[in-house]
Amino acid sequence: MLEVKTYVLGPIRTNCYFIKDKSQGLGAIIDPGGISKQLDSDITELGIENVKYILLTHGHFDHITRASRYRRFTGAKIVIGKEEDEFTKDNSLNMSSMRGRKGIENFEADLLLDDGESIFLGDTKITAIHTPGHTKGSICYLADDVMFSGDTIMKEGLGRTDFPTGSKEDLNASIKKLMALDDNITVYPGHGDITNLGIEMKNYI
Repeated sequence: MLEVKTYVLGPIRTNCYFIKDKSQGLGAIIDPGGISKQLDSDITELGIENVKYILLTHGHFDHITRASRYRRFTGAKIVIGKEEDEFTKDNSLNMSSMRGRKGIENFEADLLLDDGESIFLGDTKITAIHTPGHTKGSICYLADDVMFSGDTIMKEGLGRTDFPTGSKEDLNASIKKLMALDDNITVYPGHGDITNLGIEMKNYI
């Protein structure tokens, strides 16, 4: 059973999540695109040694900028999709060097997940679903009855496909893959409000 806390960070108002496996009190950070004092406090309260993973849904700067900082803070392993590995080391792909921005601190992920591979956070199984389209290596993280979708699917819409490695055709195929999942899954997106997978599939996709 997961506990989920949300922090809206950075100029693009990106959702960062702090999840905790209630049975063992272990935590993970999802998409730390910025620094949050509240997140830092919540990590300290849990115990920094209990934060095991930093999960990245994809490699755009607004989702990964502070991954290295939180790895240094907690010792957690950075996880990203296998097809997205180069984004953490290429400021053109992660778009941090565009529009006059200073490029982010490049880093290597500790663990690359392929489609269908899983990790465990305490008793909670977290499975990577490869959902290319927004970027070629985007993944959604499915845990119990919740999914962290990054910029693949959001409330009342889908992610853009006009960024480097994006593909409308790939995104359409990814959405078809997600249609096979349970309608009752709660979706925690990269931007905006949480939603329900069944509602999105029936009304907006």
